[in-house]
Amino acid sequence: MSFSLIRQEPDFRRLWLAQFLAFIGEGIFQIGLVWWVIKKTGSGTLVGLIMSASFLPAVFVGPFAGTFADRLPPKWLLIGADLFRAGLILIFAALAASDQLVVWHLFLLCGLLSAAGVFHSPTTLTVIPRVVPAGKLEEAMALHTIVRDLAKLVGPAVGGTIMAFSSVALAFSVHAAALVTSAVLISGIRLSGGQAEEVKESIFTQLREGIRYVRGHAVLLEMLLGFSVLNVFVVPIVVLLPLTVARVLSRGSVELGLSEGALALGSVVTGLMFSRLFATIPTSKLVIRSLALSGILFIAFAINIWFLTFLFGLFLLGGCFTSVNVAMMTMFQMIVAPEMKGRFFSLVETLSFAFFPFAVAAAGFLADAIGIPVTYGICAAGILILTMRFAFIPNLSNIDRKDS
Repeated sequence: MSFSLIRQEPDFRRLWLAQFLAFIGEGIFQIGLVWWVIKKTGSGTLVGLIMSASFLPAVFVGPFAGTFADRLPPKWLLIGADLFRAGLILIFAALAASDQLVVWHLFLLCGLLSAAGVFHSPTTLTVIPRVVPAGKLEEAMALHTIVRDLAKLVGPAVGGTIMAFSSVALAFSVHAAALVTSAVLISGIRLSGGQAEEVKESIFTQLREGIRYVRGHAVLLEMLLGFSVLNVFVVPIVVLLPLTVARVLSRGSVELGLSEGALALGSVVTGLMFSRLFATIPTSKLVIRSLALSGILFIAFAINIWFLTFLFGLFLLGGCFTSVNVAMMTMFQMIVAPEMKGRFFSLVETLSFAFFPFAVAAAGFLADAIGIPVTYGICAAGILILTMRFAFIPNLSNIDRKDS
């Protein structure tokens, strides 16, 4: 895979650059938020709970996101979500600038941002097939998968520097500016296929149809459930990573940015070289091998005490995450009917987010209660058990990439 698709398809380029800038801003925002909480409170439990607040609204809003993506003009849905979040963040940036920001504000801010942002992923996934040729779908999905991590090569480093030399107010303001720029880029996209036809069924009817569709495809249901439960054991890295940097390795915000960047770099390198690295490996086997290596890396994190080896492990883990995500999303795109994609990907979002609040809250609590190394060990055990489960999904190999 290369960036040729971005050069050749102007509408995909606008969509991809909009995501890229928004995710740079998000990386800056997240570093600012997490480091502010750690330094103000020193509590891993609070870090986990605030992260939980970032995901909890998506559990309730998520089921409607895909149906809106299928019913409403997707371009304007994306623009509206970006502008709403930008305005919201600026309000809290003003509170921080006037030294009125307190911890409960962050619970409210993260919850509202999550509720607005949940529309982005299923909507973007319905837009991608309308801005790229059919034969380039896998390349587009790989670029879509790595865009967040590519942005994290910049965002966390900038965020760490801002927190070292400036304030959380500036970190928030930069994120807001990135979201406004994203909205401007999306406004220039032209979608093929015209406007969506009027949908007469109710949202709840469409949701039931989406669930019924998945239940009617046994392999798809197994994949969806396994992919969702996996988040219980991999998502805790967003809490464990900053706690490891601050507590185990005794480093600062700049090193936190470097650690986030190492995770992102592994994802980016793997995404850019995806076709070259894995062209001969069946997709189902790629998922299983990547999951197994992820479990082993979590074990390594439990016993590691050196910053450089931690960075290298994060680099490998980022590659594993991208391998699993690209392989799974490509298989989903191949077997889900076009008219059901919005509803299906909203189910992916909803089921995944349903586990996120529990996973991050539990990770923060366990890190305080039983220690960071033991928490890593629990995550590793869960990942390895799910690896075995994926290995025994019947007929999974039947939907491997045809060009393998």
